[in-house]
Amino acid sequence: MASRAVVIGPAAYAPDSGIDSHPSIGESARMYGEVLADDAMWGADSCRVLGTDEVQSADGVMRALQEAADATGPEDILLVVYVGHGQYWSDLPGAQVHFSVGSSHRDEPWTWLSSWYVYRVMRKARARLKVLIADCCYSNLLPQLGNEPELPGVLGAWDEGTCVFTAVKNANFAPAEGCSALPGDLANCTPFSGHLLRILQGGTKDHNPRLTIGLLREAVRREMASCPSARHQVPRMSLNDARDGAPLFTNRMEPMRRDLPPRLPVDPEDWVRTLMLDRDAHLAELLRDERKTGDVVALLSSRPDDASQHLARHIDVKANEMFRPHAFARYWSKVEKALRV
Repeated sequence: MASRAVVIGPAAYAPDSGIDSHPSIGESARMYGEVLADDAMWGADSCRVLGTDEVQSADGVMRALQEAADATGPEDILLVVYVGHGQYWSDLPGAQVHFSVGSSHRDEPWTWLSSWYVYRVMRKARARLKVLIADCCYSNLLPQLGNEPELPGVLGAWDEGTCVFTAVKNANFAPAEGCSALPGDLANCTPFSGHLLRILQGGTKDHNPRLTIGLLREAVRREMASCPSARHQVPRMSLNDARDGAPLFTNRMEPMRRDLPPRLPVDPEDWVRTLMLDRDAHLAELLRDERKTGDVVALLSSRPDDASQHLARHIDVKANEMFRPHAFARYWSKVEKALRV
């Protein structure tokens, strides 16, 4: 068993399909394959960039995805990267995002790949962490997977988490033309993938030797927000019981160029900022002080975003496991009101 990554990038469409072909899609897929193959956490044997024949049909994509999912075990990661066109038909039963394949036609939903099929394969995989990176239009709607209550969250049915990282958050349309501010081949990728790949290639100044989900999210957000060439869309990350601190990629920046490890957080706001990047960073130290732990959980619980709520529950579980009766009483006095809201 081993971690598996599948990269899906249908770049060419029939002239009468009504769908634009974008070389940037194919270039992005190629670059993901190169970067992952060169990453010590992955390697060439763990990463598969689907070929032209495979991305031509939904069947080709799903067979490759199922094969990768079946190869993962309970200690592994399943990573799926989709770069292409996305569409959302609200007049279909159980409206959902659809991914284009090479044989798709613009106004023929049955020729597209339903995201539900991708989600089902990922949900049933045994991998401890399942990550979908979606660089396409309407990827901001991917967390809205319908009203079926039996489906546990965004993707996952296993104890470990899932993550959906998308090119857009507040808009439906993700640009495909490359960003001129990016160097070399990265300028030929789509803007979101180009900036994300730059982080994977060059790393970040964070002292950690590996990029966690939280670190990757913050690095890509900062990278795109500070880009001088264009006003990029805001990317979105949706976690479902995923560990922000789960290592996902190698931090390739030379150790001498990275920042020194940060000081131990002091007040609840410092703890929240630190734990949002890596939910297990210094957590053992936080749990030494039951009152401070209660303050942090209360602060997180007061914030409306899903990531804060998930983190609050994670720390609360640890507190319940660790604190003896007297210590738990001091913790509960700080957090009871927030958790009962």
